[in-house]
Amino acid sequence: MAFPGSGIAKGMATTFRNFFAPKVTRQYPEQRPEIPDRWRGRLDLIYDPFGEHKCEVCFQCAQVCPVEAIDMSGFDSEGNRIRYGMPEIYDERKDANAYRRAGLLARPMRNAARWDEVIDTPFVDGVIDGFGGRPEALIAILRPIEERYGYLPEQALRRVSDRMTIHWAQVFGAAGLGGFRLLPTEGHVITVCDCASCRFAGGDRLLEALEGELGIGAGETTPDGRFTLETRSDVGAGTISPAIRVDTLVYGPLDEAKALHIVGERRAAVASSGGRT
Repeated sequence: MAFPGSGIAKGMATTFRNFFAPKVTRQYPEQRPEIPDRWRGRLDLIYDPFGEHKCEVCFQCAQVCPVEAIDMSGFDSEGNRIRYGMPEIYDERKDANAYRRAGLLARPMRNAARWDEVIDTPFVDGVIDGFGGRPEALIAILRPIEERYGYLPEQALRRVSDRMTIHWAQVFGAAGLGGFRLLPTEGHVITVCDCASCRFAGGDRLLEALEGELGIGAGETTPDGRFTLETRSDVGAGTISPAIRVDTLVYGPLDEAKALHIVGERRAAVASSGGRT
């Protein structure tokens, strides 16, 4: 006959009995590779079931990586330069025309024009010094730079990386995840937040209203090049959903009438000035 609490007592007895028993675990892989202290994730080629390289050394990943973190070469344990992949195809694939063998040509974000960007170095340094160069203030440092240029120039990001001794990949990652604009855009950019909160509160209706007002769809620019409409989930509206962002200013909560009024005022201001205001 069971008495109240007998199940709990049996469970505690089983737990106590197995607590001191030797544990058997399996790790995958069973033999973990030794990783150097300064390892930065170089390529580890994968083989298919037939023993062939899955990586064809097409170089597309290295070409489009905006932070240049992919290197298709390296050094062995004796310090000799080595190439990842089969040597007989390395030089062939390095030819730009050989990219087509793996698909479409890669389109790198970085280009020659962006390397010629001229930035106000004293301004960028002043912003960094204003926050004491603290790594935790990185997002706050990037905001006035974006307001100054309308986007974050690559040279400005590299200057921040050098001055704050933060790896370039981390600075670029923070800029990308922080909702900053990384490429220049002519005219004004109207961003409708499409996060779950804004969509639930009526963000889709705001987008439809603005599409009708501007005569364009999301991801398009008006024929005069003065307004671009886009959707993003990182507007940072928080509790003011649904919201839109015009350039760097966030407005919310809004309904269709308020959103059209804000955009209408901006269009009138641009028309009266004959250009960007």
